[in-house]
Amino acid sequence: MAETALRRYIRLTVGENAGIASLILHEIALGFCLYIPGILGFGLRSLIYPLLFRGFSRKAFIGRSVTLRCPRQIHLNSGVVVDDSVQLIATSTTPEAIRIGANSFLRSFVMLNAGPPEGYIRLGRNCRIGQSTILYGNGGLTIGDDVMIAGQCFIVASSHVHEDKNTPYTEQGFTAKGISIGNNVWIGAGVKILDGVHIGDGAIVGANAVVTRNVPPYTTVVGIPARPIMSTGEN
Repeated sequence: MAETALRRYIRLTVGENAGIASLILHEIALGFCLYIPGILGFGLRSLIYPLLFRGFSRKAFIGRSVTLRCPRQIHLNSGVVVDDSVQLIATSTTPEAIRIGANSFLRSFVMLNAGPPEGYIRLGRNCRIGQSTILYGNGGLTIGDDVMIAGQCFIVASSHVHEDKNTPYTEQGFTAKGISIGNNVWIGAGVKILDGVHIGDGAIVGANAVVTRNVPPYTTVVGIPARPIMSTGEN
């Protein structure tokens, strides 16, 4: 039987096995808290969201106009700051499709999309994600501790299949190998990281680089495609 429009809306907004009651509760809670500014809005979100979404720490800060899709599959640890207008989209069958470690900061207009059907994003402790950066976790995206990702970066753990010239690309599906980023990594503004890449601990990726292959630990890479210019060695 074809999926109805209502069933699709519930699946994408609340979760795979959610029903009408969960949808109503979700809409009431977010509708009531979403746009309230200032200390009142912060207080209400800190009170109500952890009651409804058990993965939300009471010590996490959630700003105004934050989009929450399938919030019961999102885990926010203590000290996490989610700035205004961030999107957290956990539409995936993976439990805790989005997990954000303690004291990490997502600046405004960041988007984390776990990615169907089994994608996930794991962000470590004390990370900083710059404004308007987009993270897709279709094949699994793991980011270590103390990672800085500047603004307007695009990190996507999937790629479209395009071998058959007689079939539209939209009908050829996708591959999803996954991306991993180690601890203490600095990624400059405007960087693109493509599927299947591993970035080692202590690496630096220069602004606007396009990373198509693995980056060894404690190595600086720049350019399109990104190539090493310096290796400092492990401290």
